[in-house]
Amino acid sequence: MVLTGVIVLLLAFIGYKAWQEYLIYEINKTTESFPTAAGPATEDPRQRAQNQTLALAKLMANYRRADKSNKAKFLTQVLALAKERQALLAELIQTDPAAAVRTILPASVRKGMPDEVLAMLTEKQALKGELEVFYEDYEDPSLSRLHHVLKTENGRVELNLPKNAKANALQSGAKVQVHGWLFKHGGETIDSLAVSDEQDGLLVLALDSSTTTTSTTSTASTTQATLPNTLGEQHTLVLLVNFQDNANEQPWTVAQVQDMVFGTVNGFYQENSYGQTWLSGDVEGYLTLPINATCDFGTIDDYAQQAATDNGIDVSSYMRLVYLFPKNNDCGWRGQGTVGGTPSRAWINGEFNLLTIGHELGHNFGLHHAKDLDCGADIIGDNCASAAYGDNLDIMGKSTGHSNAFNKEQLGWLTSDLGSIVIADVDGSYMLSAYETTFDGVAKGLKVRRGTDTTTGQPVWYYIEYRQALGFDSFLEGKTGITDGVVLHLATEKDIQSNLLLDMIPNSGLSDLDKAALLLGVSYNDIEAGVTITTEWADSNGVSVNVIYSAQSCVKGNPNLSLSPNESAWVAPGTTLAYSATVTNLDSAACASSDFSVAASLPAGWVASSNSLNLAPSASGAVPIDVTSASTAVDGFYDITINAQNSSDNNYNTSAVVSYVVATPAPVCVVANPLLSLINSQGGEVTAGSTVTYTATVTNQNNESCAVADFNIVANVPTGWGASASNVVLTSGSSATVNLNVTSATSASDGAYDFSINAQDSANTSYSSSAVASYHVTTPPPVCVAANPIISLSGLGGTVIAGSTVNYSATVTNLDSAECTAANVAVFADVPAGWSASTPSVNLTPGASTTVTLSVTSNSNATDGSYNITIHAENSADSRYSNTDIVSYEISTPVKINTAPVAVNDSVIMTSKEVIIIPVLANDWDAENDSLTISTVTQGAKGSVQITADGQLLYTPAKSFKSSDSFSYTISDGEKTASATVTLSLKSTGGGKGKGKG
Repeated sequence: MVLTGVIVLLLAFIGYKAWQEYLIYEINKTTESFPTAAGPATEDPRQRAQNQTLALAKLMANYRRADKSNKAKFLTQVLALAKERQALLAELIQTDPAAAVRTILPASVRKGMPDEVLAMLTEKQALKGELEVFYEDYEDPSLSRLHHVLKTENGRVELNLPKNAKANALQSGAKVQVHGWLFKHGGETIDSLAVSDEQDGLLVLALDSSTTTTSTTSTASTTQATLPNTLGEQHTLVLLVNFQDNANEQPWTVAQVQDMVFGTVNGFYQENSYGQTWLSGDVEGYLTLPINATCDFGTIDDYAQQAATDNGIDVSSYMRLVYLFPKNNDCGWRGQGTVGGTPSRAWINGEFNLLTIGHELGHNFGLHHAKDLDCGADIIGDNCASAAYGDNLDIMGKSTGHSNAFNKEQLGWLTSDLGSIVIADVDGSYMLSAYETTFDGVAKGLKVRRGTDTTTGQPVWYYIEYRQALGFDSFLEGKTGITDGVVLHLATEKDIQSNLLLDMIPNSGLSDLDKAALLLGVSYNDIEAGVTITTEWADSNGVSVNVIYSAQSCVKGNPNLSLSPNESAWVAPGTTLAYSATVTNLDSAACASSDFSVAASLPAGWVASSNSLNLAPSASGAVPIDVTSASTAVDGFYDITINAQNSSDNNYNTSAVVSYVVATPAPVCVVANPLLSLINSQGGEVTAGSTVTYTATVTNQNNESCAVADFNIVANVPTGWGASASNVVLTSGSSATVNLNVTSATSASDGAYDFSINAQDSANTSYSSSAVASYHVTTPPPVCVAANPIISLSGLGGTVIAGSTVNYSATVTNLDSAECTAANVAVFADVPAGWSASTPSVNLTPGASTTVTLSVTSNSNATDGSYNITIHAENSADSRYSNTDIVSYEISTPVKINTAPVAVNDSVIMTSKEVIIIPVLANDWDAENDSLTISTVTQGAKGSVQITADGQLLYTPAKSFKSSDSFSYTISDGEKTASATVTLSLKSTGGGKGKGKG
């Protein structure tokens, strides 16, 4: 049965696949089932909270034991369940704070959780701040709530006060210090603090921040007899506000609000206080707040005050602030009001009437709700109920009537000093005037002593009023069950919340409280108090009330019982837990002392001690109750009912509940030093700067209940050395082998060096193991170290013609180490095809240099240009050791200089007047032996000249030729030219005289 409920719960959270993996893990680790309270799972929030708490504790234990591969999975599950549980507790703390506190996880369960998990868990906190006490008022009185919110430096926290806290004494603005359990709500709503019921659970601080004598359990009052700031002018600012999403909604005009607040509401309080209190002030607005419509009172307050300041309104000059805004149906409440404090604040949600505005201002004055006491057929009895707003005659209830006499006394409007309220401390008749009329010296209220409150030790009083259908009580017209007698309230002195309207005509049918007065001629006999109250006579002016005291009777009551500790301990089956039960005898003062037995109701197989004590009326005493669970008890929450009953009459008893949580301890992890062994602790001899690998085996010696362990393996080597590190994750009993590389300093001297290798548990650093390893440094004998020779070239020469030989000087240096013998170094060149080069060689000792000549001869047909010749210096015995350098071989053919040819004049003697061929080029020449040609020729005066195909001149004499002629010609070597003249003459062959012209 226990496992089934939680399986359903876990499946909802982690899914089927994750659940299968979880079961496999759990089967291997433990046979325990998920713990739940005995009995079937239900939808009851308390039961659900207990189930989720146990399931979360189990997941947390699994998370702590999980190895790295499973840890993330379990963390996801823990976070999901913690978040859902957080939301559930946020609801439970509002409805049943004690049950919420009983589900708190002890420190041992929370231990080791990541911060993101702890952030969702309840934790003990001590806080200081300013108290905000305010009511949230609904049409349905069952929804009405009184809030105590602590305003701290870090934000607001709602306080859930224990039953024994003097919450009635707390007013807004008080500086307080509280401690208790902080329930974090994850930002959805403000966090809640369940205030401790210990002596110092709540302390009111003095102005200097020191504590006063007041605490949640103190019997001293924290308020004066009358509330502060309730008399005289009440300077009030009414701010009409709307929001950015309803900026056009302005349901009331400033004039209407002025008339309502400073007309109707002010008139009510002036009449209610007999002219001692009145409202004055201003109506401002509309102010549109830069937010959407909200129900958060703090947000509205902050933005409204800022908007007022921005509009030049001095908010600090007002005692009371009232915010009126359009109806927001999302809120539900009609109004909210701070209880006391200056400045007070009231929030009115779309209501525009005396009942709501006047009611919230009543809270601002410091008043709580006016309630009724319904005891069925009895006026006061053992089985009674009280409802907020139950007093239908009071504005702090559900009408616009005058405040009851107890409240007026708290407000200072009725005082014994003035005689407006009197104490009937002796037998006699007492006159009261109509409650609503101006005080004229006749009392408005009468106090009759009923006894003493057994919890606080304060007097309990009957408050008597004569209510008539006058002024704001005119709604009583026709309600003779009220106006034909006197109205009684019951209240405890200095307990501002204690006033109760009594029904003096119980079971009077419909509208029972409209017939609640002690009518004329009727007597009420309170046997317990030993007093009889009679309404003697009444008229329009007043009433006479007769009070007669007699000996008090013994009236037994159910004792009061409180138990501690209120948070649950988590223990193994069979463990004995000690609880303290404090019993208070609530019998009346006339009773004798009584014996009370205190015992626990237990599941089968459990045992508990019982105890008894004798107490006088109003006295308290504490007894121990030891509870031992059965050794076979299943894990779960067990609500143990402890009962205190009057031994002489067991009809008078009371009971309270404590939680006993059975939680089988998870197997205890026993951590041990790991085991470390070295496979090669002795490294061989190496030179300084060498790296040696060491192999280490690490064994996890923790017991099986431990989670996987993370071990760091490091070598502690000398300064200047280097070493690698390693890390292994091992389950209990498993081993792993790792390699560590250690490198000595290059300057390390010869010798053996011992160092330690250490394996350490990273989570538990005090658990480690080490082993010693050795590293041997030795200098080896000298060794020949061959090296590449160096070659450098010089004598590079200038430009040569093809086929020339160029000599180069090559300086060669042997760079072999001194341990080497002389080396033969060959010098040779890489030359183009058809070229040749010499191949000198040289013998060199290490470090020696010499210069050799290397000749390079180019091919005679090589073209002009620059040739890079690589010259090698190579160890003849080992060609791997060589070096090169490059020289340049430049070839250039000389440039020819062309001069003009030389043309020589020719003289030709003709023997006859015939065509003649003249070889003019025969005597012409060219210095560069270039071929000559005839490029041009001039014509003779007495003959024509032609250039023949074979480069000669053909002269043809004309008829006019007689004895001579001449012409010129030009020759060319292809680039340059020269000219010469040819002269022709005819040699005469006859002796006669001729007459021809030559």
